[in-house]
Order: sequence, then structure tokens, then C-alpha cells
Amino acid sequence: MFTPVRQSRASGEIVSQIERAIFAAELRTGDRLQSERELAEQFGVSRITVRDALRVLEARGLIHVKVGAMGGAFVADANTDRMAESISTYMRLKRMTLSELAEARTVVEAATASLAAQRADAGAVSRLQQSVDAARVLLREPITHADASMDFHVELARAARNEVLEATVEAYRELLVPSIRDLRDDRTGRATQKAHEELVEAVRRRDPDGAREIMLTHLADFEKRLRRRLQTRQGTDAQAPAPAKLVRVRRQQAR
Repeated sequence: MFTPVRQSRASGEIVSQIERAIFAAELRTGDRLQSERELAEQFGVSRITVRDALRVLEARGLIHVKVGAMGGAFVADANTDRMAESISTYMRLKRMTLSELAEARTVVEAATASLAAQRADAGAVSRLQQSVDAARVLLREPITHADASMDFHVELARAARNEVLEATVEAYRELLVPSIRDLRDDRTGRATQKAHEELVEAVRRRDPDGAREIMLTHLADFEKRLRRRLQTRQGTDAQAPAPAKLVRVRRQQAR
């Protein structure tokens, strides 16, 4: 399956060859790779070089390594948790602002709500209802209710049956929960609960346009509260982001 590599960039080439084999389904979920010794012989490198490549593949979530007599390197199962973590990491590295995230969230979750109304089966509707019911009893606990509210958004994305959207919404959850907790009070908690209940009903009656409009209104309210909070911080912290800007100013490209 594999071919010898050039020593100057051996580890990177090993990673590339194994990646290609996984992406081409020559290696499938649960398959055990050859031992380090066998891989080293096949690639024409040292076991240390192979071990370095396996560490990279494990960090990327493509394999997982077990120790012990029955251990080895196995092709990992793809899941949305890893994808969400990658998206979240990218957003953090790019230093994206809260208002940028809020804007992107509006675009993504409006589409997600519409798709959920088209695709959700009875089981998905039941899980959405359970999520809303669980959050309702937490209305007097703003922080806990904020967490439950974001759980609902992830469940709605799951109902849309698109794993990329689900992972994206999950990434938003991890990045936005601290801010949502900060913005939550009794009034906004009740408004959020009402919007979520309306979304469940729109999904139940298979109304994609209605679900989209409810989500747009719901997230517009969140963005207004976020803007007000940024304005408040601007007044108390000279380093706070400018509240009037909803997105980062892009550099002008010279032509």
C-alpha cells in the first residue's frame, strides 16, 4: 500500500500517504495499521520517524493508538465532535470577534432551522421537545438555562441531518456559551424559551419558512443584546471592541 519516502521529509510523507489511504477508503474505520516495525520497513525509515508520523495522525483525529498486547494504531471513526473542535480552534486562532460569530451564527442557523423543518423525523421532533421541556424547568437558573438553550440549538442542527452544520453549531456552542451566560436574565430566558418552543412547533408542522423566520428573529434579539453589552463595556474598558462594528474591517486589497 505504501512506498518508500525521502528522508528529508519522511515524517510528513508518511502522514500524507496514510491520509490518502484513509480518505480513499483503502483503510477503513477500525482497521489496524501495521506495526511500527513493519511500517518502518515498508517506508524505508526508522521506527522513530514512523512514531512521529503516527502522533501527527492521532492529533488530527485520523487514528487512535491503543497500548498493550492487543494494541496498535487503528483508523478512527469520524465524528462531529472532532470537526467541531477543529472549527472552534480555527475561530480562536483567527481571533474572531463575538459579533462576527453572532453574524455567522445567524446565517448558518437560519438555514439549519429550515432544513430541520424539512428533514426531521418523529424521533428528532421528540428529542427537540424533550430538550425544550428540560430547559423550561431551568428558567429560574439563568446560567444553567443558557447551557440548555445552546444544547437545543445543537439538537436542532442534528435534526437537519447535515453533519457539517451540526459540527459548526457545536463549535458556536463552545465559543458562545460564556457570552450567552453573561447576557442571560429572567426576561431573555423567557424570550429564548418561547422562541425555542415556536421552533419545535414549526419543525413539527414541517414549515421551513416559518422556522427560518423564527430563528432569524430569535438570533437578531441575541445580536441586539450583544451589541448593548459591547457598548456597556466600551464605556468601562478602553480596550473593548468598537460596538458599532458587527464585523472586522477587512483590509483593502491593492489591485
